[in-house]
Amino acid sequence: MSMKIALVENFGADFVGARLRYAVFLKNKGFEVYAIIPKDGHKMLIKREKINVIEVEDSIRDKGIKSKIKYASELRGILKKENFDIVHFYRLQPNLIGTFIAGLYTSSKIVNHITGLGVVFSSNNTKSKILQLVIKLLYKLNNYCFKPYTVFQNKEDIQELGFKERVYCIEGSAVNEDRFNDQSNLNNIKKINELREQLKISKESKIIVFVSRLLKEKGVLELVKAVIKVNENYAPPISLVVVGWSDIQNPSAVNPKDLEELAKEFDYINFLGKRSDIEVVIGMGDVSILPTYYREGTPRFLLESMAVGKPIITTDMPGCNHLIDKENMNGFLIKPRNVEAIQKAIVEVLKSDIDVLGKNSQKLYKEKFSEDKVYSALLNIYTSIVE
Repeated sequence: MSMKIALVENFGADFVGARLRYAVFLKNKGFEVYAIIPKDGHKMLIKREKINVIEVEDSIRDKGIKSKIKYASELRGILKKENFDIVHFYRLQPNLIGTFIAGLYTSSKIVNHITGLGVVFSSNNTKSKILQLVIKLLYKLNNYCFKPYTVFQNKEDIQELGFKERVYCIEGSAVNEDRFNDQSNLNNIKKINELREQLKISKESKIIVFVSRLLKEKGVLELVKAVIKVNENYAPPISLVVVGWSDIQNPSAVNPKDLEELAKEFDYINFLGKRSDIEVVIGMGDVSILPTYYREGTPRFLLESMAVGKPIITTDMPGCNHLIDKENMNGFLIKPRNVEAIQKAIVEVLKSDIDVLGKNSQKLYKEKFSEDKVYSALLNIYTSIVE
C-alpha cells in the first residue's frame, strides 16, 4: 500500500539523529516520505538520503505566543497543500499544535508520538502542576475533537495522561545500528585510543560515560558529586566523561562553564561538550550512566550503549526502569536524586563482570528495542489506521 507520510520534528538535528533511519525505512517500503522541520541547517543531510524536506521558517520552540501562531499558520499551508495520508508528529508542541491544525484543515490520519513528558512532569511545584493540568486538558481536547492515534514509549506515561483509546506503546525509537553494533568497538579502536590519550586517561582507569542534554533533571550534578565521593577511596581514580549541550531555552539548563570549572579542579572529570562521535565515546567507556529524574520516553543514549554491549546504570523512573532486565541483569537501577545511590551503583558495577553485563544489555536491546522491532510496529499502526 502506497502512502504519503509526513514526519514532523521540532529540531532538524533530532530528525537526523532519531527519525532519518526510520524515514529511509519507510521510503524503502515504497512510501512517499516528507520531513517537516525548522529551517536550522539540516535540510541537505536529510535530502542526501532522498527524503523530501519541507522547512518551516518559524521555530515552534521560540519563546512567545507569536512564534507559535506563525508556526501554526505556516504548518496549515503545508498540510493543506500536500494532502498527506498520515501526519506523524513528534514531541509536545508539534503534537498539540499539529493535531489541531491537521484535524481542523485536513483529512489526514494523525499520529502523535510522545517521547517522554519532560521537565514539566518531573517537578511537583505549583507552576509545574498548573502546566501539567493545562497539557492534559489540551491533549484531552485534541483527542476528543480530532481522534489522533498516540504512540507512547513507556506505560507510565499512558497512565499519567489517562489515555484510553487509540493508544500504542512502542518502547524507544531504536538506534542507528550501522553505528552502534557488535563491531562498533572493534572498528573504532584507533579513535577510542586517540580520545583516551587526548584526555590523558590511563589504561588502568575505568571510565563512566554520561551523554545527554545538560539539564539539572538529567542528574549530571549528582553524578559529578558521586564520582568525587567514589574517588576518595578508589585507585586509580574512575574517570567521568560528560558529553552534552546546554538547551539555553530550558529553565533547567546546566551552565557548561560550571562543568568546565569542575573539570579543571578534578582531572578525572572530563567535560567534552557537544560531540558527533558518540559511538567512540560510548566505546571508550566501561559503563554508561544516566541518573535522570526527568520524565524520559526511552533515552537514546542508553539504547545506544546497550546496542554496543555496555552495562548501564539508570534510575527507577518512567522511561528508564524497563531498560534493566531484572532476570538477566545488564546493569543497576537506582533511586533518583540520590548521590549515595549513584555512588554505590558505580562501585557495584565495577566489582561485577562487566563483559557479562554488557552482553546481557546487547541481548535485551536486540530482543525488545531494535530497529526491526520498532519500525515494524510503527508500520503496522500505519497500515491498520488507513484501511
